[in-house]
Amino acid sequence: MATYTIKIREIIDFYGREEVESWFKDYELEEYLTEEQIATIINAGIWNKNKLARKIVDHYYMREIGFETPGLFANRVKARMQEIMEDYLPVIYSNAIKFDPLVNVDFTETFERSIESESHNNGSSSSNSNSNSSGLNVNSDTPQGQISKTDILQGAYASSTSASESESHVQDGTTTENSGTGNQNENYTKKTKGNSGVSATAQALIKQYRDIIRAVDREIIEELNDMFMGIY
Repeated sequence: MATYTIKIREIIDFYGREEVESWFKDYELEEYLTEEQIATIINAGIWNKNKLARKIVDHYYMREIGFETPGLFANRVKARMQEIMEDYLPVIYSNAIKFDPLVNVDFTETFERSIESESHNNGSSSSNSNSNSSGLNVNSDTPQGQISKTDILQGAYASSTSASESESHVQDGTTTENSGTGNQNENYTKKTKGNSGVSATAQALIKQYRDIIRAVDREIIEELNDMFMGIY
């Protein structure tokens, strides 16, 4: 039984636990954080205001409220939570950021190069040749009378004649042309990740990281201590 005011558990019996917990989460994240920061907290999955409200009620479950009536207590709790969360939500966001204490260098370097080549070859050759040949054989039963090729061609008499003439002309020419283009691509990716410029051991870095991690929910719960009676 309460000595001075009323205990949280008794308020829960009257109003219900869901209603009492709603007093401790009557604030909007959007008033203190950006959409990207809120998304980071949600994706991390390590904090939400429903869980915080449940912890607060469980912690002070047997404590008497520091105000005369539950209505006044609810009003002051809502105002205090808004003031507290303005300070602590950025810290909650910082805790939600993925961080590896053993890595302080993490970058990727990409190199790309394209080489284009073009070739063009022309060639030509030509040749000409001419040849002429002729022959004449004459047999005459009257050797004392000379007879010429002209005479034979004009029909002069001879016992027998044979003649041949030939003429040839050859022209050869070739032309060649070759052209082409080619592309050569060169690329590579270099990833650098690790610890650079820090002489501390891995164990020391992990310990250092743990020392700066804050138990935010516990700090918020302690911030609400003066909302309850100091005698219990």
